[in-house]
Amino acid sequence: MALRKLLPFIIASLLLSLLVVMFQSPKTLIQRPVNAQESDRSGYFYLPVGSANVSALTRADYEQLIGKFVSFSFNQVYQKTGMPLIIPQEWESPYFAAFAQKKDHFMQISLWGGMARAPGVTKAALAAILCHELGHILGGEPRQTIPGSDWASIEGQSDFYSASECLPRFLKENPEIVTAVDPQVEKLCGGNSDCARTLQAGVEMIQVLQKYSYKENTPVNIFTPERATSALVRNTYPSDQCRMDSYVQGALCQLGESCRAPVCWLPE
Repeated sequence: MALRKLLPFIIASLLLSLLVVMFQSPKTLIQRPVNAQESDRSGYFYLPVGSANVSALTRADYEQLIGKFVSFSFNQVYQKTGMPLIIPQEWESPYFAAFAQKKDHFMQISLWGGMARAPGVTKAALAAILCHELGHILGGEPRQTIPGSDWASIEGQSDFYSASECLPRFLKENPEIVTAVDPQVEKLCGGNSDCARTLQAGVEMIQVLQKYSYKENTPVNIFTPERATSALVRNTYPSDQCRMDSYVQGALCQLGESCRAPVCWLPE
């Protein structure tokens, strides 16, 4: 009789225990280490803190880079938009992503920790990514026509702004971010350090994006620019070669000669 009275409480306790296990399981899975195969391509978008085989960048490197970039760009954004710029410290995020957003009272750039931890990522590559996202805010025309995103410069213009305006100035203030320059980059830039640092950062960014892309990649070359398009590439990314061309042309702007965007994302 006593057991019958206690039975509902026993069943309730068992159900509660089951629910606790169900809600705790995802947390346990999130914390498990990821091996090199899991973190490459198909798993690149999920790389939690504690994963194995990550980039050489530390949390301190990540936070220092974001701090420097906020100091560098805050006044520019405020003067152009009338709103402050926020770049949250999101090292804990396991995902491979970076993006710019327009909020009600501020502009935001996000650079998630999973991207900084991806094997092969460098400070220079992240600097180019941050400058690209800043380009969406400050790059100007042409702009996207996607509803809700018409405030943002298109991808090609964001790349060109990154290479012609943002990276040369940011890397001149922080030259240690680029740790080495490829001889071919030095050759193209004719020994100009502003050009070389800018282009090297662009090269490292494209290499990272190609490494973790789902699509089949065509090799890019800083000496073989892509031809003009039949129409403006407005609401999507240009090809990888075209993006590389934007960093080449932007870097060459530092030589003091004619400065113009590459033809590959512009209409003929």
